[in-house]
Order: sequence, then C-alpha cells, then structure tokens
Amino acid sequence: MNTPLDTEKQDMESAPSASRRRFVQASIAASAGLNVLASTRALAAEHPSNHQMQEAMQSAIKACLDCHSTCLQTAMNDCLEEAGRHVGAAHLRLMRNCAELCQTSANFMLSNSSLHGRVCAVCAEACEACARSCEEIGGMADCRDECLRCAKSCRSMM
Repeated sequence: MNTPLDTEKQDMESAPSASRRRFVQASIAASAGLNVLASTRALAAEHPSNHQMQEAMQSAIKACLDCHSTCLQTAMNDCLEEAGRHVGAAHLRLMRNCAELCQTSANFMLSNSSLHGRVCAVCAEACEACARSCEEIGGMADCRDECLRCAKSCRSMM
C-alpha cells in the first residue's frame, strides 16, 4: 500500500528533470523570501487545468510567508522590547511555532506536496491560536490580523 509520501516520491522520480528543477527553485525562492508569485506561476504553468487552484495556492503561499515574517519580527523585536506579558513563555512559544508552521506550509505548497492540505490545517490552527494570544496581550493588532488572514487562506487549501 502506497503512502502519500511514496506517491509524492514516485511523482518526483517520474517528473522530467526540468520540472524537478522548477520545484526546487520555487522552494528556494520561498525560503529566501524572493518573488513568491513568480515562483508559483512556474508551478501553475505545469498544470494549466488547475489555474484557479494555483491562484488560491499562490495567495495562500504569500499569506503564509507574510505571517511567518510578521510573527517572527514581532516576537523577536516588538515583544522583547515591550517585555511584561509580551515575553511570556507561552506567548513567545506560540508566536515562534506559528511562524515556523507558516514557513513549512509555504514550503509544502511550493513543492506541490500531496500533504500540503494537512500541513495547512495545522498551520491554520496555530495561526488562530496566535491571533487569540495577540488579542489577549493587546497592542498586537498587526500580528493578530496577519495570523487571521493566513488562517483563512490556509483553510482554503484543506
């Protein structure tokens, strides 16, 4: 019985080398924070029948990368400078976990992983929890809003 990982491995092994190269380039571009939309357009070109899904995925990838950046920057800069409740272990841990899951979700979508929907579901859950924590702490509307946008976008990928 093939698992999703086996299927994904078989898909990659059977893909032409140029196709694999584009997947790797898209992943590297996302990790480096480079032009995400251009990277995912290359993926969409390989599957023109899925154009609408690819547009939704482009939007979700961008939302994940934006949320990753916002959570990480806010935690490591604003929260540390504010101190008090902003540096509570549970809050900082949640912000860091949210940022990491957003990056991971973007990577799974960029690599066209068959598991991206499951990863996005966990990401949406983490983003919603982070948004609640930011709301409770106060003064973190930008991070809260970014997390809610990402959660909504990730839910559309499930």
